[in-house]
This record gives sequence, structure tokens and C-alpha cells, in this order.
Amino acid sequence: MKRYKALACGVAMALLLPVAGCSTNQGEGVVSLWYPTNLEHWNNATTALDTTPYTGEMTVPDLMTALLEGPPEGSILVSPFPEGTDLQQWKQEGKRLTVDLSWVYGDLAGIELTLADYCITLTLTQLDGVEEVCITANGSQLPYRDRQVFTAQDVMFTGAEEEPVEVTAALHFRRKGSRELGFEFRVFQLTENDSVAQVVLNALLAGPQDDGLERILPTDLKVLSVRQEGKVCYVDLSGAFLREVPAEEWEQRMVIDSLVNTLCSLENVEQVQLLVEGQNLEWYGDILVSQPTQDQDPSPAST
Repeated sequence: MKRYKALACGVAMALLLPVAGCSTNQGEGVVSLWYPTNLEHWNNATTALDTTPYTGEMTVPDLMTALLEGPPEGSILVSPFPEGTDLQQWKQEGKRLTVDLSWVYGDLAGIELTLADYCITLTLTQLDGVEEVCITANGSQLPYRDRQVFTAQDVMFTGAEEEPVEVTAALHFRRKGSRELGFEFRVFQLTENDSVAQVVLNALLAGPQDDGLERILPTDLKVLSVRQEGKVCYVDLSGAFLREVPAEEWEQRMVIDSLVNTLCSLENVEQVQLLVEGQNLEWYGDILVSQPTQDQDPSPAST
């Protein structure tokens, strides 16, 4: 069975690299349902997509019903779809197919949304005449996506594994029982197509490994997207960032510094601009953050 590596579209892990002449439209032969591979069965920092055979009717409702049911029990594949996701309606206009899913699909963000979008796109572009797929939730597009229309060429197909490289970052957490930040170094095994900032932020959200440190960021916070322009890293966070603003200004500063100092420990990042749900953040509590923020507690840059 051929394995494909999905590179997340700006939202999460990498640039999209179209491959000329590559298509999943089959017409004849084996038809497949696409799912992510359980990361326990993948040997580097990227996420794999793989397939399971489909033998049902070649219609949009039938394909989507089978896809949303998930992979076979005991498979190394996993479903990327939230429980309760189902097909509400669909329409095809020319080569573009639009599928509208239930509102729970809109709860996805970041790499989880990217993988779900790819699985639907790769599955549905096997239908004759379908080259583009637009996915909505409860009748609305998801505004925090980098794109709204997907093609099979948005996934880079490769048969060879890339050699991982080591990237070191200083993750900043609160020192237990204090008003200060401390940091721990982490080494990440990444490929050249991974978004280093996204991987590092996900590790920051997961919490420290050092018993003397504790996370200060909201537990339900998600990173919606990360991009870099010059030396400035733009980070789009979920609404949870503003729902749990600490009352004290010193603690507000620690939250900002945890994010900024961590990202500025990466090579080529000198400033961080924060966004929430796609909108530039003006204030975080009593702290003005409308302009890119610099590292307030320098730590060694990654190499």
C-alpha cells in the first residue's frame, strides 16, 4: 500500500507543494477512503495519510457516509472527524464539489482541521468530474483557514522519507510558586518541511517536563495558524486566550512572555505578533500588544 505524507497548509506544518500530473481521480480500479495514520506507527515528526479500500456506490453521500464512519476496527488508521460529524447537504458546480457538514466540524482547528480537510478532499476527488472540494460547516466557511477550496494536488506525494534534523528551543513556563518564568530546552526531530514554530508552540501548550515548572497558558488554548514574515512570527490563537485573562498585570505579562520568549528562542525569530481568531490583538488585559513584541528575557537561540 502506498503511503503519502500530508504537509499542512500554512495552518500547521508546511508549505503546500503541488505536484504536476498528480490526481486521485480514478474512474476505474481501486477506490479508497483516506485517514491519518496513528502517530505511534509513524517514525518522524510529520503526519502520514494512508488508505483503506472502499467498495460501495460512487456517490457523494455514500462516500461521505463511509468516510465519516471511520477506518476498520483494529486498523492503524484513525478518524480525524469529531463525533457527530455528518453530511448536511452537497452540490456540484462544474469541477467543484461543495459539501456542508454539521456544526461540530467547525470545532476543528490547526493540524486537526488540515488533516480532516485533506482526507475529505482526497476521498471525494476520486469521483469522476470532481477536481476541487469546498468544505463548509453548518452552511458557513471556516474563516481561520488559509484557503477554502482544496485539490488533491495540495498534498505533496512522496515515496521517500526525508532525513530529520534536530532543532532546539527554549520553552518558557512559570516557575512553581514564583512570579518568574523559567525555561527548559527541548530537542525536536523535524523535517525541512515542518513548521518549527507550530511544533514548538504545540509542545509549549502540552506543558513542561521539568517538575519545577508549570504551564501558565489556558488548558483549552489552540494554535490556529503560524506564519513568519522576515523576523516577525505571527501567531493566531483560539478564543480561549481571551476567555481566561488573569486579573493581575504581572501574571498577564507572564502569559505574553511565555509565548514570545519561547518563539524568540528560535533562529530568525526576533518579534512576535499575536492574533486571536484571525484578528490582531490590541490589548491583553492591561498590556498593550498591538505591535510585535520582543523577547523580554533572552535565552540562547536554537541551532
